[in-house]
Amino acid sequence: MTSHSVHRVKDVKVLVVDDEPSLAEFVGEILGERGYMVDVFSNPRAALAAVETTTFDLALVDINMPEISGVELSRQILEQSLRTEIIIITGVPDEKNLDPCLLMGLTHYLFKPFNESQLVYSAYAALHHNRLRSALETSSFGKLSNSNLVGISKNIREIRNDAMAIANTDIPVLILGPSGTGKEVIAQDIHHNSGRAQKPFIPINCAILGDLAETELFGHVRGAFTGAAQNTTGYIGAAEGGTLFFDEVGELSSAIQAKLLRFLDNGEYSKVGEAVPRMASVRVLAATNRDLRKMVDEGSFREDLYYRLQGTVLTTTGLDARKNDILPLIYYFLEVFGTSKKTTYEISFDAAALLIEAEWPGNVRQLKQALYKITQLSGRRKIGLSDVRRVVGGNVEGGIKVYRQAKKQVLGDFDREYFLKVLGLSEGSLQKALELSGMHKKNFYTKLKELNLSAKDFTANNRH
Repeated sequence: MTSHSVHRVKDVKVLVVDDEPSLAEFVGEILGERGYMVDVFSNPRAALAAVETTTFDLALVDINMPEISGVELSRQILEQSLRTEIIIITGVPDEKNLDPCLLMGLTHYLFKPFNESQLVYSAYAALHHNRLRSALETSSFGKLSNSNLVGISKNIREIRNDAMAIANTDIPVLILGPSGTGKEVIAQDIHHNSGRAQKPFIPINCAILGDLAETELFGHVRGAFTGAAQNTTGYIGAAEGGTLFFDEVGELSSAIQAKLLRFLDNGEYSKVGEAVPRMASVRVLAATNRDLRKMVDEGSFREDLYYRLQGTVLTTTGLDARKNDILPLIYYFLEVFGTSKKTTYEISFDAAALLIEAEWPGNVRQLKQALYKITQLSGRRKIGLSDVRRVVGGNVEGGIKVYRQAKKQVLGDFDREYFLKVLGLSEGSLQKALELSGMHKKNFYTKLKELNLSAKDFTANNRH
């Protein structure tokens, strides 16, 4: 038997299901020699019974089996535990069979015939992916200890990094993005990781200031206008030493824009009815879902204020562009709602899948509201498909166009993830990469070019 320089593992439970007993035993023997705790079945019904009593870290499932197909068995495995990583074993990559797997989010495949190296490294890669996903989604919901921004997408990771990098500066920050994408959470992260963290963080909704905007922002002195019976501090005075967050800054009137610009330039402002200027040390963060550049061109937003606000620009995206953040958000909000009710919520695989497939024009805010309603209406700790349908059922009809888009996205994600794993495990060796993938050299190079990947970036000297 070929030896491998692979770390032995322990306490990892693996399920192997293939109606070819010899193949199932081969897989079980190879993985067992490396310390995995392996349960081998050639009967899918017997495997299903085991799944109902044991939680497996990894399952290798043949796609074509009598009585229960690999697709259905995988679905039921995920019903029992979303934490189980699944590798689909198949002889011919048949689109009809693989489509349901891809739509379930299964991205690990072993194509028959496979050799010992391919088996070992596929198991290693799947479990590595499992550990990363568990760390991000279960333990921290994709959060870091110094951030309340939930998610694992590239957009969220970049925003977190940029927010931390600028937190200890005093430059203004302009946060752009659709409604409900967490712009205020980003602003709070910046404040709480800055030297001003012990001072106030004051959010201002510019859309509702109206005619009282000047006195609300700058304060007023007694007698400044009819009804001004006493002195007021105003938001700027109240935020001394801390941070002001101007939400929907595009809604400010032209007059207030001019006075805000003056304050940003030198920290100087005046209360309404007061001649003597005051000074305040306040950091300004601003956010909007509007196109400020277009407003500048139209003359409804001051160009000098626009450039003054965008010391640094952070841009969020909607959930439609970062579907992989939805599951961490689901777990996070269920944890929040469960804690408030002194209970622990769980969610079934198909219920979570329905939420992931749904359209969320209101983004994170809408998803949160939907989950709150679901938990209020459900009388059970485990949220099921019917609970989700009761709240969002009309929004997830999912026709052919939606299916095709989902398939294209999942296939693209699978290709990139698979080739990144192969290149990483082969450490830049094309010979080893070809052996692991079982692909023809020409096809392999074509795919690398399509994905804009280079094997040399994965050599030992280039890895970070």
